[in-house]
Amino acid sequence: MAIRLDPDDLAQCIHCGMCLEACPTYRITGLETESPRGRIHLMGALAAGTVEPRDDAVVHLDRCLACRACEAVCPSGVRYGRLIETTRAELRRTRPLGPVERFLLRGVVARPAVLSAAAAVGSLYERLGIRRLVRATGIARRLPRRLRRLESLYPPLTRPRYRPPERPAHPTARVALLLGCVMRVAYGDVHTAAARVLSRYGSEVVEVPDQACCGALHAHSGDEPGARALARRAVEAFERAEIDAIVVDAAGCGAHLKGIGGLLADEPEWASRAAAVAAKVRDVTEHLARIVPDGPIGELRMRVTYQDPCHLAHAQGIRREPRALLAKVSGLEVVEMPEADVCCGSAGTYNVAQPDYADRLIERKVANIAVVAPDAVVTANPGCMLQIEAGLRAAGRPLPVLHVVEILDRAGGR
Repeated sequence: MAIRLDPDDLAQCIHCGMCLEACPTYRITGLETESPRGRIHLMGALAAGTVEPRDDAVVHLDRCLACRACEAVCPSGVRYGRLIETTRAELRRTRPLGPVERFLLRGVVARPAVLSAAAAVGSLYERLGIRRLVRATGIARRLPRRLRRLESLYPPLTRPRYRPPERPAHPTARVALLLGCVMRVAYGDVHTAAARVLSRYGSEVVEVPDQACCGALHAHSGDEPGARALARRAVEAFERAEIDAIVVDAAGCGAHLKGIGGLLADEPEWASRAAAVAAKVRDVTEHLARIVPDGPIGELRMRVTYQDPCHLAHAQGIRREPRALLAKVSGLEVVEMPEADVCCGSAGTYNVAQPDYADRLIERKVANIAVVAPDAVVTANPGCMLQIEAGLRAAGRPLPVLHVVEILDRAGGR
């Protein structure tokens, strides 16, 4: 059965090969089938019906990280991210979500109250000391590989939850902070740090109680109906908020929200509304770079290296802003690691679904971190934080992995 893809999107690729060395999976294998160019050729064959969507063909699409590094170097402007997400959504017509994945995406992740309850139960693994015991006794190393991986990537559910900041005395902007799903339950203190820094520089952070998951995980998994439903919910929630900007401290969520205008473009009731909401989305470093004054903004004596999240550097084109903000912190030594913008292997649920490739990517990332010997790694996406922490721990090189806003918050005082 042929899949439906826009012929113009496919024809945009001129097969020049500029994308090859930018692609993490091609760099691992050297195989054309694991490159953007090869995958676009496969997508075209699936659309033409000359290749059937069998597992032996689709596996090459499953191995794509959707990191969009290819987009950043493509001279023809191929919208690869759109192509891979559309292809995955089309393939779901014959390869539907399994019951567990469907339940997790739609029944848990998409529902804040259910997610919070699940996180409260999940936090007992840490609160009761089971995790510490599993690791201290070496039980973790003897677990089956899949369980060992899940244990290493278990989110930090005991970190403090988000606390809204005080309103600035003279606010210069009204912004909403996207609380999301994983960030809401696992990195609430990062949200608090982001909101505190935003408030410090004049942005009033207003509450948007009806917001939920942005739908990025659904879109990446090919669950287009789920992604559309969450996009509509986001539009309704943020429309009512009367805000100047929607600030996001998770790079993958920001890239997805900036694209919901395209996701809902074929729905007349929602198209213009979604485009208006998408136009207000700003990564937290993007917003802060506009409002933080020139000169030092605090002091923190530490040597760090910055890791570019794929959906910040490649999808949103934001590279300079995080580094510029870090450079304003007195005493902070920022050293560039090799291949800072090469994917760490997190990519949503990729590190669970494609463990072999994810392991090879994080091993290379950890080796590059070791080259510069920092006191901490700084990044701007929760998936990257989890993956890098797990990789460093597995390599016997445990280091703090911090969000950019945590550095800025600590430097400015709490």
